[in-house]
Amino acid sequence: MKPNQPANDKLHPSEEALERGYADWKRAKIERGFIQSQDRAGMISAEQVLRDFGPER
Repeated sequence: MKPNQPANDKLHPSEEALERGYADWKRAKIERGFIQSQDRAGMISAEQVLRDFGPER
């Protein structure tokens, strides 16, 4: 939050501010996921997922 933002705005944010904050959070989350998906070494293999959560379990 802005350091010089009035206290009332912090306690009762406007609908526009809430939507903007959510949109920023959502975009950052998607960007982090995209960057993470580029590193295949850090991903769990499909075989391990099936072994751990598959129907044979």
